[in-house]
Amino acid sequence: MLDKTFIYKSVLPLIKEKSRMLEYYMIQSLFENKDNEIIEELLKFQNEDGGFGHGLEPDVQMPYSSVLATNVAIKALACVKDVLLKEDIVKGIVHYFEDVYNEKKNRFSMSEDSRLDDYPHAVWWNFNKLDENFPFGNPDPEVIGFLHANKKHMRKLEINKHIDDVITFVMSDRFLESSMHTLLSTMTFYKLVDKNAKAKIRERIQLLVDKEITEGIGKWDEYSLEPYKIYVIESSFLESHKDVLKENLYRVESKVSHLDVMPNWKWYQYDEVFEIVKNDWIGHMYHEMILALKIHEKT
Repeated sequence: MLDKTFIYKSVLPLIKEKSRMLEYYMIQSLFENKDNEIIEELLKFQNEDGGFGHGLEPDVQMPYSSVLATNVAIKALACVKDVLLKEDIVKGIVHYFEDVYNEKKNRFSMSEDSRLDDYPHAVWWNFNKLDENFPFGNPDPEVIGFLHANKKHMRKLEINKHIDDVITFVMSDRFLESSMHTLLSTMTFYKLVDKNAKAKIRERIQLLVDKEITEGIGKWDEYSLEPYKIYVIESSFLESHKDVLKENLYRVESKVSHLDVMPNWKWYQYDEVFEIVKNDWIGHMYHEMILALKIHEKT
């Protein structure tokens, strides 16, 4: 496995040069406390409404808040160990989510702000296609899971109703026809809810994990679900895929050790902007990969 010396001497200087300081500190947080630095960087992306924008999700450069960018902030907050230090940000996110909940659609859309189209973004984020491209399974489960975990801050919504909505979705045929992003969103929900909700949906999630893992074999160089992305959320779903996970972690370690981590997708519009913005993904990708290797190291 990669050691701390290599990360600090080789990976972190690369991140500092090409990517963002937020992920630079997130990687460091795997080895030492960087709570204050992460909070300081994260606040640069937060808006007065409590949500996040300003390209925090690099494929959408809109400065205004969106659910999609705010979910990226939540992942960064997971690196902050001091609960009290991040409580105000968490509270702001809860209130933002409640405020943008769409009663008519009965869901949390990736963005309700048509100004998204006024700024460079990937083609799949075109505003008029958002609900078609991102139906209930993504991002609603992870948003609802976050709200459940932080329900003490809620003012408006009835969390149990939304928990039931996710469970109903997971038990439907639509869920088993879904792909990786819905799976990851639902697994995040699973991790955050109580044992009763977990028990109701675990077998269904496992079925989709099995499907995605099997279909992804041999396609890891493409835009597909690599096992390590499941591993960093809930490793128990990979008990029957240990050989595939081992192979994938070997690939991850090789890519990190050769400093060969780069987005394997394109925007299909705003090409010149993407050539610059894609570097913002590098730190995020290194962090997730190193996290997976660190988790495996402890097993």
